[in-house]
Amino acid sequence: MPPIDATPGTGTMPYRNTREHWGHVSIALHWLTAVLVLGLLLVGFLMESLPNTPFKREVYVWHKSFGLIVGALTLLRIGWRLAQPSPRLPAEMARWKRYAARAGHAGLYLLLLLMPVSGALYNYASNFRTPLFDLVLLERAGSIDRELRAVAGAIHEWAAWALVALLLAHAAAALSHHYRWKDRVLHRMAPWIKPPT
Repeated sequence: MPPIDATPGTGTMPYRNTREHWGHVSIALHWLTAVLVLGLLLVGFLMESLPNTPFKREVYVWHKSFGLIVGALTLLRIGWRLAQPSPRLPAEMARWKRYAARAGHAGLYLLLLLMPVSGALYNYASNFRTPLFDLVLLERAGSIDRELRAVAGAIHEWAAWALVALLLAHAAAALSHHYRWKDRVLHRMAPWIKPPT
């Protein structure tokens, strides 16, 4: 099947990536992941302080379920990115900034996989079912594994803080591209934002 490219002269965004633009699929996966991750981080930092009620248990189920969805979306994003070209970075961008951008993206993908894996391990080691909303993906282990739970919990917590730091750096870099260097890097992932002149 040939690539679905933008129609010349129409400004229509392609579904697939090109060397100049992210396609619809990459943009949708990026922003869906961003919304879910921000919600998961916010809920994750707050849910332990909730009173021990049925609502709190529901919040934990939602947190675990959406965390697994983010893991699946991340695998889909990695597969799609490997199968598609990535837009070129600006030619005037310094080499160290190119390396930093690639390292930052690799770190984000790694953390977006590490978070659901460590969370699922913590859940399993705590002898809880692994839920996907009303479905049970994995039954209880049968006993509590305190050593695995401690390791998985520590990884999950530190990965969350590392993810917050990388997301802030990622957002700061995107805003710098738009407002300081005035290139089209942010516009390519957020086409509803007017490109700088």
